[in-house]
Amino acid sequence: MRCVTRYLFAALLLAAAVPAAQAQMPPTAEHKALESDVGAWDAKVQMWATADAEPMASKAVETNKMLGKLWLLSDFEGDFGGMKFTGHMQLGYDPLKKKYVGTWIDTISPFLQTMEGTYDEKTKTSTMLATGVDMATGKPTTSKMVTRHVSDDERVFEMMMPVEEKEGEWWKMMEVTYTRRK
Repeated sequence: MRCVTRYLFAALLLAAAVPAAQAQMPPTAEHKALESDVGAWDAKVQMWATADAEPMASKAVETNKMLGKLWLLSDFEGDFGGMKFTGHMQLGYDPLKKKYVGTWIDTISPFLQTMEGTYDEKTKTSTMLATGVDMATGKPTTSKMVTRHVSDDERVFEMMMPVEEKEGEWWKMMEVTYTRRK
């Protein structure tokens, strides 16, 4: 009897899922734009520990794929200061907010970052604000991430942190130049 009940329950779930899948929201132009980042990218990374420090250089690889037609999934693997680093991003477009949205997790921080921002078609630049927790202080923090698409096969990412003493000013803590693998 338990087996029959399970099969009946599974059949009911499947029957309910079919109309929901048919009602799935079609991708917008913003969702389709995410597809341009699909593939493997070699990354040259520069990081600044403080605003006036010399940059540390390293290399990494980013691999991107689409989850259906709505979400870009990104895996980033590199080496920062001799420490292996892996990060994972989910990026999509929220048609109600009219903004790109995403999350970031990595092997250094136990805190989730959430992102929200826009894309300027004229300049081929996305600007995202990320909120998370500062590992050093345990307090909420915001970072600014700007990605400029130089060409179909090159993009430059900059991550900036707020200057504490000067409201509205940012210092660059990271720059990554991505080149698409052929």
